[in-house]
Amino acid sequence: METEQAIRMLDSKMQAPFRILATNKLKQISASDSHRNVMAKRQTYILKKVNSKLEKGITMLAKADKGKTCVITYTDEYNKKVHKFLSENNFQKI
Repeated sequence: METEQAIRMLDSKMQAPFRILATNKLKQISASDSHRNVMAKRQTYILKKVNSKLEKGITMLAKADKGKTCVITYTDEYNKKVHKFLSENNFQKI
């Protein structure tokens, strides 16, 4: 509405080109918003899937070796790696 009001204040010969420019810009903005919505939906879907696997105990969060980051890993794989590390390095139960 405000764009149309501003265009009406222009000379009548200039109104049509500015309407076309405004229409193209609004279409561009609309297209970029829908792209963001698709990305947001995809990210939400992924987060829900990860959260579901964490709640079921299929996966777990572990602190990464280096840096201040976390890793999402399958619980079975993590347990196998820990047991393998302990057996290969001759650890003993106390």
